[in-house]
Amino acid sequence: MNITIAIVEDDPDQRENCADALTRRGYQVVAYGSRTEAQAAFDKNLPDLAILDIMLGDEQDAGFDLCRYLLARKPNLPIIFLTSRNDDLDRISGLRLGAWDYQTKPVSLGFLAERVSSLFRLQNIHQENGKVTDASKIGDLTLDSERMQVAWQEQPLVLTFTEYSVLQELINKKDIRGASYDELSEATRQGVVENNTINTHILHLRNKFRAIDKDFDCIKSVYGFGYKWICQ
Repeated sequence: MNITIAIVEDDPDQRENCADALTRRGYQVVAYGSRTEAQAAFDKNLPDLAILDIMLGDEQDAGFDLCRYLLARKPNLPIIFLTSRNDDLDRISGLRLGAWDYQTKPVSLGFLAERVSSLFRLQNIHQENGKVTDASKIGDLTLDSERMQVAWQEQPLVLTFTEYSVLQELINKKDIRGASYDELSEATRQGVVENNTINTHILHLRNKFRAIDKDFDCIKSVYGFGYKWICQ
């Protein structure tokens, strides 16, 4: 298995335990104890997945800063926050930044390993068995499910992993009533996701499309149900 996972955690025992659990699953693991150490390494090589604590040493929001840095380098890089901060505002902030998941400590190492496996299974589904085939074209929209890349009017859109998953769910349900909040929540693979978080993902998607096409209006709200892609 040629998958590299980066763990950024300032507690040496937790860092070692997480690394051991994932190494036993066959992943290659690199571990860092501070934001500066991790960012210096990421400047040279990006991992396939990053697991970040939020507070690192004296830096209260170091994990959030690393998340922004990583997604600026690679917008579809999967990120999991693993932190003792369990406030809803922190959870929402993490997900809105584009993280794939937000787990609070203490967490079972077996559960964490399953969440990681689930993420990579989802990526394989997108690449091999997605309902939208590779480089599908729907009107002005182009979706490449193998590379998880999107273009609108031949211009590329930079989407996070979660935004791509939400968009693909909308496209998969474009010929029926639309995608419900529950279906969109399931598409994110982030566990229980509030409707407001889905609304935020939709807002980000609309804004990214409108940065290319100010008249973009293909994502319609279905009152009390969810959203629908209406463009053919």
